[in-house]
Amino acid sequence: MKVEVWKKDERAKLPERSTEGSVGYDIFALEDLEILPGEFKLIRTGLVMKAPYPYALLIFPRSSLFKNKGLIFPNSAGIIDFDYCGADDEIKIPVVNITQKAAFIKAHEKIAQAIFIQVGFPEIVEIKEPPQKTSRGGFGSTGGYR
Repeated sequence: MKVEVWKKDERAKLPERSTEGSVGYDIFALEDLEILPGEFKLIRTGLVMKAPYPYALLIFPRSSLFKNKGLIFPNSAGIIDFDYCGADDEIKIPVVNITQKAAFIKAHEKIAQAIFIQVGFPEIVEIKEPPQKTSRGGFGSTGGYR
């Protein structure tokens, strides 16, 4: 399998795996950036990536992003569709600073990780009864959240 990656900006760094056992490919910031307390920003990567069908490209935060900088993804993960690969479809990493101090990102700093997961497209059919007659109790039923 090959993933087509276009550097929209020549300063961009291609994704890479840190170790042979790494599941994710590190994604790097394109440029230096300051994120103020409570601020939402899109961190540019300078990359356009084409996920090879039938693999979905999912973007997740690195654990160090929150631990070291207090930055979180407001949407938990990003999904890059197969057709999100045009000239203006640069991958940008959304972050929110939830601390009381400014966070600083340096150019080429690891900010996210890309994971490729094979997906399927089952047919959706409506049924007239619940698929399972016995309920488990609703949201978080195994953890006591009722």
